[in-house]
Amino acid sequence: MTLPSLTRPPIPLGRVERLEVVPSDLIEEFLGVYRAAFKPLETLAPARQSFDDDEFREEMVDARVLKFVAYDKDGDACAMAFMATDLNAVPWISVPYFAKRFPDHYARGAIFYVGALLVRAEKQGGPWAKEIVDDMVRFVAERRGVATFDCCGFNVDVVKLPDTLARATHRLAFAECSELDQQRYYAYDMAGLR
Repeated sequence: MTLPSLTRPPIPLGRVERLEVVPSDLIEEFLGVYRAAFKPLETLAPARQSFDDDEFREEMVDARVLKFVAYDKDGDACAMAFMATDLNAVPWISVPYFAKRFPDHYARGAIFYVGALLVRAEKQGGPWAKEIVDDMVRFVAERRGVATFDCCGFNVDVVKLPDTLARATHRLAFAECSELDQQRYYAYDMAGLR
């Protein structure tokens, strides 16, 4: 069944484009933005929270990963987000889990996995993150899909990322938000034998 496409409202300050492949110059520009955004998490979370440089470049040219790029009126790329449209493009998740949890969505290819949202430092505080999130919500909602993502405890407890995204989603779509799982890490700091 083909679902009708929602009208994408105009953005007064620019536009958001959906790309399967990002031009190489833009990949390198946003690799720097990506590194800066995820650098603080290197010491705040025990698991790696980002791709290495080569993995990032691969994501940017993988057609199974949809890129949302926000451009201002001058045509400068201000922000980017990426979302896998095929769960097999996300190496660290269990595809069988999602197939069992959301069987109807899985059968329709309507489970999407959000990788990151990046805004250039000089453009932060403007409308770009909101415009990209709104376009992503529209993309998933018009397909009656499920948007999924993971984030570390810092982004849950301090940044409040899931709460922010829930508010943004509920503004535009009928949605039920739920936490799927938690991964916890433990350490046994041993001072020697008894």
